[in-house]
Amino acid sequence: MMAALARMPWRAIIGFELCWFALVWYQQLAIWPVVLYLGYGLWQLNSKARTAVCIIFAFGVSLDWLLVQAGVLWFSGPTALPLWFVAIWAVFALAAVEFMAACLKQPALALVLGAIGGPLSYWGGSALSGGMLQFPLGAMSIMVLVVVWALLALLLGQSRRWYVKAL
Repeated sequence: MMAALARMPWRAIIGFELCWFALVWYQQLAIWPVVLYLGYGLWQLNSKARTAVCIIFAFGVSLDWLLVQAGVLWFSGPTALPLWFVAIWAVFALAAVEFMAACLKQPALALVLGAIGGPLSYWGGSALSGGMLQFPLGAMSIMVLVVVWALLALLLGQSRRWYVKAL
């Protein structure tokens, strides 16, 4: 038990949670500390893992841009995706490579965790962002997020074999 706790990637887990909360709560004010954290986290990774972070980041931002265009998500402000939300994707991509994808190796577990965790993160972000993130389609928006995040978690868990060194 203690050995398992010692092997946990605590910096990655705590760093992701702190960055997520700071970005949702403080939005643009939290960008620079998050950028510094991202730089440090990327520095810790090998080149394949860094490439995976960039791919997950680009895929995630594109996915949410499509969800905004489809009317599933809506952000108040002048841009479709605010900078603080894009930064959340960067931190998520780093966390996915560092520890989340390892938890998603089993397809059934990945589907369940993605279907629950992803939409809850958006819902919590909506509640804490002061109305910056909204769900124009109500329950239908949440259902779309459930499906999208279940599939995304499955993809994250199965794709990690391309960037994780074999033990």
